[in-house]
Amino acid sequence: MLKRKFIKLIRQTRWSPPVSGGVPLHWHVGRPNFGDDLNPYLFSTLANRGVQLCRNSNKKRFLGMGSILARTDANCKVLGSGLLDPKSPPTVAPNSVVSLRGQSSADATGWKPSMLGDPAVLCETMFPQSRQTKHPFGFVPHHSEVAAARKATPRNWLLIDPCMHPLRLIKALCTCERILSRSLHGLILADAYSVPNSWLAPTDEMHGGKFKFGDYYTTTREAKEPTNLALNSLSTEAKHADYYVSPYRYSLIDYRAVLQEQLKNDQEGSS
Repeated sequence: MLKRKFIKLIRQTRWSPPVSGGVPLHWHVGRPNFGDDLNPYLFSTLANRGVQLCRNSNKKRFLGMGSILARTDANCKVLGSGLLDPKSPPTVAPNSVVSLRGQSSADATGWKPSMLGDPAVLCETMFPQSRQTKHPFGFVPHHSEVAAARKATPRNWLLIDPCMHPLRLIKALCTCERILSRSLHGLILADAYSVPNSWLAPTDEMHGGKFKFGDYYTTTREAKEPTNLALNSLSTEAKHADYYVSPYRYSLIDYRAVLQEQLKNDQEGSS
């Protein structure tokens, strides 16, 4: 427990120092987890300037991607966040809702965003990556089961550790012919980079269950159903799952433009 708190403190300290002209961005910084850790790289690329971690409810800031929508307040502008549990909606409305992860988050809050979609759907347009397949399967476990996954992943598979640097993880993902993922952002990135993928059903220990996955799939052309497999059956059963790409159903160009316009307006307003 102490080690985890120390790691969290180091990670928060890394992103908290003031950045001249930087984007004030709120995202979850706990244990290393690529879905959360992608935030500063994605938004700094969109804004073409640095990012500063800002979680102070008294300061104006953007709420980035992740299941952190319940943390919003009157000083937040929401850029693609989503709910973890629809039964626990935010108690305070944000300054504005630019985009939400999906229609399910919109329905649960009653908010009407300009766009829908997890910002990670834009990654291929910002971090292009060639496909050089080396592995028949890649497995992206939930961060809570990495130790068990290391023992269960077949030898000819690539275990893609969610603790990896997010840009390294994208490269690893693109070396696989197919992806099996218990991680939401493993599925989102596989779709973004056109890698056929299958959704491994959440475990009972995963907070929020299927909600955040269903929320994301409201923004794709085809929703997936979860595959129920035990880790110890990956080598025999995973090959029978359905693997396909669920493309983003809206305009990537428009979504990127909307986010960039918000980030640009923030810079001009603070100059």
